[in-house]
Amino acid sequence: MKKMQLFFLSIFTLIMFTNCNSDDGDEPENGKSGKVEGTIQLSGEETGVLGTSLTVGNIEVGNASLTGTDKSVILLSDNITVVDNELVYSNDLNGFVIVAADFSTGGSPDIDKTISMTIVKNGEEYPHACSSPYQGFFMACGDGFEVDFEAKKVTFEGTTVINTDDDKILTMDGVITWE
Repeated sequence: MKKMQLFFLSIFTLIMFTNCNSDDGDEPENGKSGKVEGTIQLSGEETGVLGTSLTVGNIEVGNASLTGTDKSVILLSDNITVVDNELVYSNDLNGFVIVAADFSTGGSPDIDKTISMTIVKNGEEYPHACSSPYQGFFMACGDGFEVDFEAKKVTFEGTTVINTDDDKILTMDGVITWE
């Protein structure tokens, strides 16, 4: 789990360095968690190990304390929750954390969208990431990725992320909604 926390810390630091003032009147509800529904279908080389779907069990919206930006949504497996701005694991051998950020309405001069994701299977971590537009690291997320704070949904349509350890690519499809 230490490796996962360090990975997220590095991604959040990257996001914080690219952040600008995000006071554009289109603010998400900071630090809100609530009812969430949806499954993300996975395809690619790693599905033999990771499986073909991720069912989102918990969500944290706009928690700048955890992600470095209020333009983010944290999608969590059902065994991971956020308590007092910390991730709490009831089982650290399996699960996932996906940080999806969308700066297309303001917040970053260089990056429109980014995903930082770690899937843990049998205690082994699989870190993935993307950023759009492509900035020379990770890979482009694709045009079908969107976080819509007003409609309270995250859309993954042909969204691609790269394993930051071995460069294997996963494609994500699905819609996650929250209340």
